[in-house]
Amino acid sequence: MIYFFILFIFGCVQQNIIETDRLEKNYFSEVQGCFILFDMKTNLVVKAIGGEVCKKQLPACSTFKVPLAIMAFDSGVLKDENEVLKWDGVKGLRPETNQDQNAKTWIKDSVVWFSQRLTPKIGKQKLEEYLENFDYGNKDLSGGITKAWLIGPSEAPQALKISAYEQIEFMKKFWKGELPVSKRSLELVKKLMFLQSSDKGFKLSGKTGSNFYDKDHKVHLGWFIGHIQNGDQKYLVVTNISDLKPVETKLYGGARAKALTLEILKDNNLW
Repeated sequence: MIYFFILFIFGCVQQNIIETDRLEKNYFSEVQGCFILFDMKTNLVVKAIGGEVCKKQLPACSTFKVPLAIMAFDSGVLKDENEVLKWDGVKGLRPETNQDQNAKTWIKDSVVWFSQRLTPKIGKQKLEEYLENFDYGNKDLSGGITKAWLIGPSEAPQALKISAYEQIEFMKKFWKGELPVSKRSLELVKKLMFLQSSDKGFKLSGKTGSNFYDKDHKVHLGWFIGHIQNGDQKYLVVTNISDLKPVETKLYGGARAKALTLEILKDNNLW
């Protein structure tokens, strides 16, 4: 009798799981992607969508600006968030990058040339030491210290790559103050990463990252890594998307990954 009761209970649990899966909205119907939600209080992943995609290492793109900013402040290469680097006059595609920048505008507008000025000042050996101490992705700078994180996913394999789960591990140490750097450098970067607040009181901090699989820039790779907080509710979020076919859009992959992140958070009453 007990045996049949256990079978009955197990069957109900199985049925509930199936129903939950069936009701789950398909956020990645037109792209290959991953979403991870990590609860800072319980130290657990509470939602993961994407299966093996979440374990796949992809170029870090501009999400690398987060560890790079920590390195720059910790090493003294950047004194504070107001220090200005002069624009060299070489025009980029986005007008907002074609001017002098400080650390605040560097992160806000994702200015590539600013990053490329910092890495030589820090130096390859020190960069590699930081990557090792942070246990950051594949720790590979063989593609060059001014472009390793910028190498496209379909280009040479010597790219600085990281998986969604590895992004969570890095962010967890960052937001919990467990990285082997000065507390000041961590607090400065957290302040730079703040993006917006929701009507429900959630505060979002994060960084996008974008690249392309093709020379025509129509097959996008997008990242969003972030932290959300409302009172004692604290979560980390990581999303990546890879287009399955060319897409006609003016939005970079990172902006699309951020928009998808907010959609999923809203659906889970966290935004």
